[in-house]
Amino acid sequence: MDIANITTYQSGVAQSTAYRNLNKLFSGLLKSHGLTCMQWFVIGTIYDASPDGIKLTHLSEKLQTGLPFITNTINLLESKGIVDRKDSLTDNRSKIVSIRPDYINTSQQIEKDLRAQLRSSIYNTISRDDLRIYVKVLYQLGQV
Repeated sequence: MDIANITTYQSGVAQSTAYRNLNKLFSGLLKSHGLTCMQWFVIGTIYDASPDGIKLTHLSEKLQTGLPFITNTINLLESKGIVDRKDSLTDNRSKIVSIRPDYINTSQQIEKDLRAQLRSSIYNTISRDDLRIYVKVLYQLGQV
């Protein structure tokens, strides 16, 4: 495939199709864990941030979504017993959210399950090198 001959709209359609297909796959995989894709992305981002947690404003920035959406998602995850929210020690207006200690093993198991399911589906049709390049390009595009 010569990328010089691909139009911008063809590239856009391919990107949208890939996004929808991946989202459908992830949604199906996460459904058995009672989570949506965005809830899983929030949990993972909190998990990666620090054992002490992350400010809601920083979480919103990292996920490039609005603070009201993050607040609603955190409210739901808090009601499910997945995250804890507390006041920041340095700024009374800020809230810090962290993964509940008793959910850490669960989140690690979900990640393990997702990886196993992805290996038996997507990874069967895409080579490791192609997947590595794809992920590298995703991170590069995220820096634009």
